[in-house]
Amino acid sequence: MKASPLFCALRPEALDLVLRLGRVQRCQAGEAVFQAGEPADRFFLVVSGRVKVFQLSERGGERTLHAFGPGSSFGEAALWAGGRFPAHAEALEPTALFVLSRAALRDAFAKNPDLAIGMMASLSRKLRDFVQLVADISLKEVPARLASALLAEAERTGSPRFRLRQSKAELASQIGTIPETLSRGLRKLKDAGLITVRGPEIHLLQPALLRRLT
Repeated sequence: MKASPLFCALRPEALDLVLRLGRVQRCQAGEAVFQAGEPADRFFLVVSGRVKVFQLSERGGERTLHAFGPGSSFGEAALWAGGRFPAHAEALEPTALFVLSRAALRDAFAKNPDLAIGMMASLSRKLRDFVQLVADISLKEVPARLASALLAEAERTGSPRFRLRQSKAELASQIGTIPETLSRGLRKLKDAGLITVRGPEIHLLQPALLRRLT
């Protein structure tokens, strides 16, 4: 939990209080964490494993909005909106989540103002990410969206060589395309000498040229 932007600044005694107020939820791969339309009365921090948040179209098509790993939190925006979850969340692998209810969070805020500041910073980052996602899907072609996603992952890991956190099908959904089109996009970038691909391993050979595509 200390690796999470929400909790990293808390003193040990404040962190202990938050731990006592929450609970741990364990999920198997493929198990729903919540479904769209459920009351948004809690939020989640990934302790271990991975969770995807996604929406379904009227035809049953799936659009991955985000995938979260250890230290990442999700559900905060819906929690404070006081309504219902607008999307679905599902464990991608065996996962442990720390769950904090709205009532427990208010209690924690009253005793730890720094927690509120951390949550505001987290929500601001997520708003920026979703604004960028909407702009990418609306305005950019698939190669540009793919280049943006690969550059973002390299920035997150701090290295031009990284292992994809999600399957290629999930990455395709995240950038608003289908796996076949994603595979063609990866092949084009590879043939252009911009990247190498070995299974889930990606190496960005020319990050500056990739940025020009975005």
